[in-house]
Amino acid sequence: MKMSWAVAATAWTLVAAASVHAQSSVQLWGALDAGITMVTNAKGGHAYTMDNGIATPNLWGLRGTEDLGGGNKAIFELIDQFNLGTGAIFPTNGGGLFGRNAYVGLANDRYGKLTLGEQYDFMIDSLLRFDNSISIAGLYGFRQGPFSALGIPGNSTGSSNFDRMSGTAMPNSVKYTTPTWYGLSAGAQYGFGGVAGSVARNDGNSFGVNYSNGPVSVGAAYTYQRYAQLSEGIGGIRNFGAGAEYRFGLSGLNVLYTNTKNTANNATINVYQIGAHYQATPALSVGGDYELMKGNAVLAGNKANQFALGLRYALSKATLLYTEAVYQKVSGEHDPQAWIMAVSGASSNDKQLLARVGILHRF
Repeated sequence: MKMSWAVAATAWTLVAAASVHAQSSVQLWGALDAGITMVTNAKGGHAYTMDNGIATPNLWGLRGTEDLGGGNKAIFELIDQFNLGTGAIFPTNGGGLFGRNAYVGLANDRYGKLTLGEQYDFMIDSLLRFDNSISIAGLYGFRQGPFSALGIPGNSTGSSNFDRMSGTAMPNSVKYTTPTWYGLSAGAQYGFGGVAGSVARNDGNSFGVNYSNGPVSVGAAYTYQRYAQLSEGIGGIRNFGAGAEYRFGLSGLNVLYTNTKNTANNATINVYQIGAHYQATPALSVGGDYELMKGNAVLAGNKANQFALGLRYALSKATLLYTEAVYQKVSGEHDPQAWIMAVSGASSNDKQLLARVGILHRF
């Protein structure tokens, strides 16, 4: 017997009314960044641009929780990235609204968190805190260089953000994260490939672990994402890394190592990074960073040395002004060209320098 429309509507009204009494919340949040950047050696000259989404991506998102009782919560998060200069949605992973993160799940203080959807992997969750780029140079400080032969499918340069540290989500994934026990936490993630008759094709997996005790924090992560374009969906880009930070007073020292490999052509990049930051006053912070990126023989032995310096001044809890500079020098077998992350094109020679002033507002 079919339920009539009126009865169904009445039932829905009762459910909605009951749900009002549950303890739930939805938060709207976001970040807006814009500034002026000068880049050297752009087709033989200097380029000046109004660039945006550098200190942090331009994002807006919705996150929510509902208390289910017994220590259980329903959770969700939706994150969209956009171009502040044009208002266009940023085409993350094929484009679409909420292309950064989109998931729903359950959380419990004793048993951890289980979520389903498109989600960042553990290269972000376990290692981003050790990457000084996030607090010094933003997007310009992440990994890019003369490594286009790495060949990441769908990547604008073949190697932009090759170690996934500036944020690459794993689609169609299930992710579990443990609660923190005595400073230790861990997690695992699996992304379904969706190919009939082959579980492995186009799939992804990621694992991470973190430990903090007083001034010391350490972490490690592994991610392997297969692509339909590589070895008929069996080949992919494998990443792993480890990092550590030591805080003393108002200062911090961090180190980070990542390894990236295309399992279809064996192109490999090792990255060694060291950085420091100092909170000079409650409003003023400064820091610096050095990265060595080394490609193997498949990448013609190309190597990039990159230096970053940054200064940030908080006008309030939500708004800060900043300035930064990034310099990259490359070398290799075939006279490679420098290419700093997020710059529109490679340098006209083996060096590239940029300087930027900008404003960042969070809400």
